[in-house]
Amino acid sequence: MLINLILRVLPFYIREPIIIAICAFFTGLAFYWFFMAGGLGRAGFGLLFLAVGALRAYFFRKEWRSHQAAKKGGVTQQA
Repeated sequence: MLINLILRVLPFYIREPIIIAICAFFTGLAFYWFFMAGGLGRAGFGLLFLAVGALRAYFFRKEWRSHQAAKKGGVTQQA
């Protein structure tokens, strides 16, 4: 409950890197367990966390660039 409140209050340029780091940690943990103990379920969770982290990083990069352009007064084209 408290972590949800904290993550909603934080601005995106602090919140998104935290979420990406958490996804990277769980990706590494799942792949480590997969290589040490086996099991396709662990590999599936590793790929899931990797995909979520990559998507969050992609959207964060896009938002960060538009945020920087807005601060400079430039207009960017939205795709």
